[in-house]
Amino acid sequence: MKTQRGMSLVEVMVAVVILGSGILGLAALQGRSVAMTQSSHYRGVAADLAADLADRIRANRTPFFTMENAALHSDMQTNLPPNFANCPQNTSAPDTAPTCSAQPSGHQAYLVATEMSEWNSALRAQLPNGRYTLNAAAAAAAATNPASGFYRYTLVITWADDRTNNSTFSYTTVIE
Repeated sequence: MKTQRGMSLVEVMVAVVILGSGILGLAALQGRSVAMTQSSHYRGVAADLAADLADRIRANRTPFFTMENAALHSDMQTNLPPNFANCPQNTSAPDTAPTCSAQPSGHQAYLVATEMSEWNSALRAQLPNGRYTLNAAAAAAAATNPASGFYRYTLVITWADDRTNNSTFSYTTVIE
């Protein structure tokens, strides 16, 4: 009776196929991980940009928060904070500065064009094909005091991300 020594060629080939398929699976997993990491980075940048715009809006609004008995102080009735939604992104040429229309009566335009231009430049530099829409609605204070002039903004930031199956992502936040 003969005893077998070593491994047969078939056993070696099966082991190589199993090892090869495992290595290919790991390579695919690594590629997907890199794509998701980049996508996560873009989401973080969008959140940071949204927080930056919120800070800019609040900084321009802070001097106007002089409320007395749930109403604006009489000195501030004619100098309300600006409406940042009056500076939409130029959709035909997003890299250019946003064109700001006139502010509503009684609202100051202090630094709005400069702030939105700087913020749009940061958006375009940090997110591929970065775009935004900023819509304003009367803030909750306007329900009790229509003359308050404060706004509640809804900001939607969109960008292109060709590393994943979905080519466009968006981030939405509310700024009060």
